[in-house]
Amino acid sequence: MITFYGQPKFANIDSDDTASGYELLIRQHIDGRWLLPEDFTALPPDQFEYLLRKALIAMPPTITRVSFNLERVHFVNPEFLDMVRRVQNDTDVILTVELTERYDPNIDNLTIVHAAEAFFKAGIEVVIDDVGSGNNLPGLVEALTPYVVGYKFGIQNLRPYATDEDLHDRLNFWAQQAELRHKRFEISGVESLDDVENMQRIPGCSDIQGYYFGQPVPLSTEDL
Repeated sequence: MITFYGQPKFANIDSDDTASGYELLIRQHIDGRWLLPEDFTALPPDQFEYLLRKALIAMPPTITRVSFNLERVHFVNPEFLDMVRRVQNDTDVILTVELTERYDPNIDNLTIVHAAEAFFKAGIEVVIDDVGSGNNLPGLVEALTPYVVGYKFGIQNLRPYATDEDLHDRLNFWAQQAELRHKRFEISGVESLDDVENMQRIPGCSDIQGYYFGQPVPLSTEDL
């Protein structure tokens, strides 16, 4: 069994308890527990659509934006674009696709850029997840930039980082790139007060998430 958990996003560090959005995270029921799936690419578009619609029904009424990851094999598949477009047409919640950083040897960067252009022309938001990590390195990010609305930086990808200055330098680099290109800048993986203090030195962050603010949780009692 597979379902979506939801992790809240907040507009800024000083937000109150009201989330501004959610990221949907796939979980699979394995040996009596909800865990990360064994294969992120195994979900077909029809099942993905069913789970996405189910998750949207369970959203608090105050939520206006929901994001979810697409692996490269999904991102370049026109059936997934059609699926997201169908769901977006049926909801007032803004759907945002997060392109994961995981490398796929069968998909080249040009194919990814063309897929991003297709999402852009369809009016579907795309954010580049985990910029600076995996395959989402500066060259690809630059090529994707005309077709995306934002960059997302994952602090968790740097742990353990050498010094606070090293983390700050990397955060600041991507924050500046986002500002120069008029893109949203999101930060995930915020797990401690130290992370929060580091973030306070970074201007222009639009969305924040992490265990410090809220853990992924089931979106309905059916998943408990």
